[in-house]
Amino acid sequence: MFFNAMGIEFYRKIITTLKAAQVPFEHFEHEHIVTSDDAAKVRGLSLTLGAKALVLETGNGKIVQCVVNGHRRLDLKKVKALLNEKNVSLAHPDKVLTASGCTVGSVPPFGNLFEPPIPVYADEYLQEQEFMVFSAATHNHSVKMKVKDWVEIVQPVIVDIGKEKE
Repeated sequence: MFFNAMGIEFYRKIITTLKAAQVPFEHFEHEHIVTSDDAAKVRGLSLTLGAKALVLETGNGKIVQCVVNGHRRLDLKKVKALLNEKNVSLAHPDKVLTASGCTVGSVPPFGNLFEPPIPVYADEYLQEQEFMVFSAATHNHSVKMKVKDWVEIVQPVIVDIGKEKE
């Protein structure tokens, strides 16, 4: 199994940030997960509570983060229109690691805490849930918190960037 020391450090940074903000949250350790479906099963929570944090790259090399519910998909057409870019795609795993310090499948929805910070866009559907749960910088750690608290800490741009899974 791949061990990512940077991921553990970022996990600690998330916990420190949440404690400093004095927001209630739950954090837990579990078996190694990669996909949203696996995460929901291991956590014993609905897929709708899951928040996928995706790192994207534009044609000109700009890196952004998009966050959507676990049961939805990111709509790249909407993201292209939002960013006024012809080319937007999921970032290569090496770029994800460079931008976030985390491996694909463990990236937390805290692009504002990356070094350097990157813009965060959240699907408006995310706010239809009271809580969200997400991978917290490793494949073995998750955090559950109120969506409103996450929005207050991260200050994402909330837009329509998701779609139903086909």
